[in-house]
Order: sequence, then C-alpha cells, then structure tokens
Amino acid sequence: IGIIAGLVMYGGERLMLKMRLDDALGVVPAHLFAGVWGTLAVAFFHQSITLFSDAFWAQLSSQLTGITVVGLFSFTLAWLALNLINRFIPLRVSAEQEYLGMNVTEHNATTELLDLLNSMHTQERQANFNQRVPEEPFTEVGQIARQYNRVIERVQHEMAQRDSLLSDFKSSEKRKSAILNSSMDSIVTINLEGNILEFNPAAERTFGCLQAKVINRNFIELFILEKDRPSVTESLKSKFVASSGLLINRRNTLILRRSTSDTFPAEITITGTTFGSSISNEFTLHIRDVTRQRRLQEKLRELAYSDPLTGLYNRTYFLDALQIALRNIHQDSDSVAVFFLDLDRFKKINDTLGHKAGDELLTEVAARLINVTRERDTICRWGGDEFVIMMTGNHDETTVVTSATKILQVMREAVNLGGRDLKIPTSIGISITSDANCQPMTLIQQADIAMYNAKQAGRDNFKIFELTMARDASDQFNFEQTLRQAIQSAQQFVMFYQPKVNQHRELVGLEALVRLELSPGKFTSPAEFIPVAEESGQIIALEELILRLVFAQLASWHHTNPLTPRVSINLSGLHLLSDTFLPFLNQCMEEFAIPGAWIEFEVTESVFLNDIERCIQVLQVLQGMEIAISIDDFGTGYSSLNYLKNLPVDVLKIDRSFVLECASQKEDAKICSTIIELASTLGLSTIAEGVENQAQFEFLAAHGCDNFQGYYFYRPLSVTRIDELLAATLEVSETH
Repeated sequence: IGIIAGLVMYGGERLMLKMRLDDALGVVPAHLFAGVWGTLAVAFFHQSITLFSDAFWAQLSSQLTGITVVGLFSFTLAWLALNLINRFIPLRVSAEQEYLGMNVTEHNATTELLDLLNSMHTQERQANFNQRVPEEPFTEVGQIARQYNRVIERVQHEMAQRDSLLSDFKSSEKRKSAILNSSMDSIVTINLEGNILEFNPAAERTFGCLQAKVINRNFIELFILEKDRPSVTESLKSKFVASSGLLINRRNTLILRRSTSDTFPAEITITGTTFGSSISNEFTLHIRDVTRQRRLQEKLRELAYSDPLTGLYNRTYFLDALQIALRNIHQDSDSVAVFFLDLDRFKKINDTLGHKAGDELLTEVAARLINVTRERDTICRWGGDEFVIMMTGNHDETTVVTSATKILQVMREAVNLGGRDLKIPTSIGISITSDANCQPMTLIQQADIAMYNAKQAGRDNFKIFELTMARDASDQFNFEQTLRQAIQSAQQFVMFYQPKVNQHRELVGLEALVRLELSPGKFTSPAEFIPVAEESGQIIALEELILRLVFAQLASWHHTNPLTPRVSINLSGLHLLSDTFLPFLNQCMEEFAIPGAWIEFEVTESVFLNDIERCIQVLQVLQGMEIAISIDDFGTGYSSLNYLKNLPVDVLKIDRSFVLECASQKEDAKICSTIIELASTLGLSTIAEGVENQAQFEFLAAHGCDNFQGYYFYRPLSVTRIDELLAATLEVSETH
C-alpha cells in the first residue's frame, strides 16, 4: 500500500507541475492523492474480500461514495470560508503586483532599469508611444532608453506614412467602388484561374445573381456557353494576348449566359493590372449587354431593306440581291428568273374600302407569295400593288410557267375584305436570263413589260418577255407622247355622236363619242387611247377637251335647231371626284351658254366604289343644275340596292353584254327584265345599249325598256350626219 501511495504522490506532483498549479510544499499530492488511494486500498487489501467479487464491488462503491461526499463537503466548505475571509482580508496580491514583486509592491524599492521597464509597460498599456521614456545620461540604462526612443520615433514615422498611404488607398478604393457601383457596364474582375474577385451591381443586374453568390466561383463555368469554354480558357491561360480568341484591350463580342440560362450578346473589353513590364494575374472584364444595340441594328437593317407593311424585302435589297445572283450566275445557278406581279384593280378596292383594307390585302398577298414560293426565292414589294420575285436555278419556259401557274392559283382565292369576299386578279410578267452581264434593272424592266402585256391580254394571266414586247412598249411610250401632244393641240380629236331612240324609234338623245384622227381619215377608237390616257394621267385633260368640244357643238346645234335632244357625255370617276371638275364645268357652261337640261353625264358603277359620300355630293350638285345622271354598263359592277336608292341618278343603262343574248338566253333575259323592273320601282328610266337586231328590240320593248341605242338603229355619226338627222327631225316636227 505504501509503495503504491508513493507512486500516486509522485504522479500527482508531476501532474500539478504540468498543469502549472502552485503547491510549493507538495501538500496536495501527499495528502489528497495519497489519501484517496489509502481509502480505496481497503477494498483491494481487506483480508475477507476476494478481488472482483460482489463484496469487493460493494466495498469499493462504499469507499468511492465516502471519498466523493467528503471531497464535496471539504472543498465547498473551504471555498466558502476563503471567499468570505478574502472580502475582509486580501489573501493574494493582484497579478500586476505579483509581476512587480514584493520589493516594489511591499517596500517601494526601485531601480533605474525598473523605472525604464515601468515606463515601457505604461506605454504598452496605454498604447501611447508619443510620450518618450525617461533617459538617464551616462548610464547603460539611459543609452538603452535613448535607443528605444529612437526606435519608437522611427516606428511612429513609418506608421504615420503607412496610415497616410492606407488613407489614400481607402480613398482610392472608395472612388473605385463608387465608379464600379455607378457604372452602367458590368465590371467583373477574375484571376488567372477564372475565379471571380469583383462583381459590381451592374453585373448583378446583367447576370441576374448577387455578388455574394459568385465571388470566388469560376466565371467561365458560370457565364460562358459550353461551346465557347475551350477557346475562352485558352485565352485566359495566355493572359488574353494570343492571336486568336479574346484579346486584351480590344472589343470582343461573345454570347454570354445569365443565371436563368438565357443568353445575350455581349461586348467585352479586357484590361489587366501591370507591374512594370509584366501583366498581372488579375483581369477586369468590362461587359456590355448589346441586346438593344443588336435589335436597333436589326431594326435599322429592316427599315433599310424591308417593306414596313408586308415585311418583304424592299427594292433596295432586291436590286442588291439580283446583282449578286447575276454576278454568280455560272457558280450558283444556270439562270435567273424575275416575276413582276401587279394586282389588277387594286386602286379601285383601295379607294372603295379604304386604305386599311388595302393594307390588309397587300399583307395577305405577301403571305400567299411566301407560301407558294421556295425559301431560297427572294420576294420584294416593289411599290404600291407591285411585287417582284427572283428565282435562281435551272429555269426555262417550262419551269417558270409552272411557277407562274401556282402563283395565279393562289392569288385567285377569294379574300375577305370589309365583309366581302373579293377575288383579286393578278397580272404577271416574267423575264429569264443566263447572261451574267445582264443588268438588274434591264431584267426587271423586261418583266415589267411582260406584265403589261399580260394586262392587255385580259389580265389575271402571265406573259414571258419577248423582244417584240420591248418594241411594243416603245410604241406604247411613243403613243403616250402622241396623245399628250394631241390633247395640247386639240386639233386631232373628232367628235362622233350615236343617236338614242324610244320605243317609237324617235330621236330622244345623243351620246358623244370621241375619235383620235392621227392621219386624215384614219380614226383611232377610244378603246385604244382612253386606257392609255388613264394610265398616263391624261384622262382629266382629255375629258376637259371633250367637254369643250361637245359644248361648242351643242351650242351650235341649239342655235339652228331648238329640238336638239340631250347629249350624254362619258365621265371617268377620277374626273368626277376631282376638285377641279365642278369649277371647270360651271366655267364651260357659262362660256358656251349651255343649260344643264341639255346635257347628261354617264358614269360607271365603279365610280361609286370610291368615296360614296363625295359621289353623292357631286351628283346632287349636278342634279341641282338639271343635269341628268346615267349609270353606264349597269349590272357589271358592284352596285347594291342600298347604294342605288340613295344615289341621285336618273337613268340605268343596261350593259351590252346582257342585251346581246337577251332574246335567246334565259339568264340574260332575266337580268334585263330585272333591271327594267328595278328602275321602274326606283322611278328611273332605262336605256339598253348595243341593240343590234329586231328580236332584241322587241324583247326589251315588251318588258318596258324606255330607250334604245345600237347599230340596229344608228351607228356613231359624224357631225355632218347628225346635222342632217336633226334637220329631218325638225322638218317632221314642223309638218306635224
């Protein structure tokens, strides 16, 4: 027991030394540790107890309980007693006094070295190094104090410089931070591994993620598309100075990815911090989202090269594309074909239903052309209601005929405009070339000429350009000039008049018909020059000339024959609705002293498809002047009963196409009888034009037609023949 107690005491002392517990006399190891062992030894060495038996464990437990209870009681009582005594009588000095020692704290003993140490300790405690420590001259401690003060001064100087530099650096960082935070560009700083070091607010907005989420994460993995990562990684490894990929101090364009996986086009400028002549391992990326700029560029390109209404290419783009196609004609294709399309009677629909309906029609046409052509074909809105298509490849007459037929089939489908299903006939001209030296405008002009030939051939068809067409176009141009000169001279137009009769074959009126006499005795029909006048913008000037010629003749006839009947004059819708018509008419009537009761104006139904309110207004003015109004070619146009009952008209003129077979075809007979009944219901008179035989005359008369006009009665007569007819009429009248 004693040997083990000695070992326990020795081990306990070593433990206290290791734990730095102060026990100079070794009381704790000798009494506490050895006493605990002595108490426990009872269980181990009692003669009546076998080791590790139940009695052993019971005795050991009893001994441990006693040790624990006694220990807690003793230590608790001692701790309370010592704390109570320490309140009145300090049992231990402070740590500072303990550090200084008893000589200083108890006996106030001091030395020069101790004073120096105290001064240094005071500086350390107060963190105030501005106050120098006392220096005793001529002593070793004084020299130490002097050197210490010098060191402190040097340290203070260095610290002041450091503080100044640190202050400047902080100010610079604040300015830099303010610039970064206020910059509209995304600014991202990365290291040579691609890890993000800085991420300004603009970058947060651009990429859609917070700075805290991306700092120290890899920029390439986060924001570079997978297909671009290898090249960007190589550029980063080369510090952006390689000949390919992203380059330092250059504007680089790249598609980047946001945190939402959306992509956007970016312009990236890379700068690096330099130390001397070397580039640092940190790089700043100035990133600008150029989505809006790209869209603006695309919009500008669209405005420059596309039609804003239909979205098709415009003529500028088409000419460039055609030039390229012709230049590469032997490389990319064997030939180039151009299709020139014009919508027949588009202006009539546009004026009737309004510009909005016209725009809808043009948009629908564009959609149909896109659907019926190949993706490689170039479609252009040339202007107005004209469209041009370029097709490249191995084209001949057979292939272009097939393409043109498909286009016409699609264009013939009805279009619903303003609640009406309308068919829009289209005329197409085609030109083909295999000549790489052919000029774009030449090819387009050829297609344009072919298109006009298609119109002249009845519209709603196509024609392929032939050289004879160019000569015809030249003749057409020359004829326009001839017509213009004839109108200006007013010497080459001759008036003919076709009589109108009633059921008793009595003369009731005349229709003025103009002829163009280009050479003596050789007359040109109005069917030839009226369309030219309309297309060339000369129709108003021509009709004004006709009015003057008719009024002059009418005044002459009434001067010699007061029984001269009304004379009807054909009037175009363009002239009727023009601002100059009524003033010019009043001027002529006043000049030639012509009352309104002497004249009648014939207008076609198509006039009422334009501005119906304006039409009614003008016709009411004419009726107020006692001028009769006749609807020419009635039944072939778009008139509705609603329009008809509101129109100030006097006569319905049955078109010759219905009169031709009215006596033999049930359909035409029914149409004619219906028109006559309709006119009677509305209080209007009727006249049938194109009556050529007795059967037609008898049928129409039997159904109540009022008046008649046609070769069965009279052909158009010259003024001389009309003079004779009027004289005979006057003679018969005087006889009765």
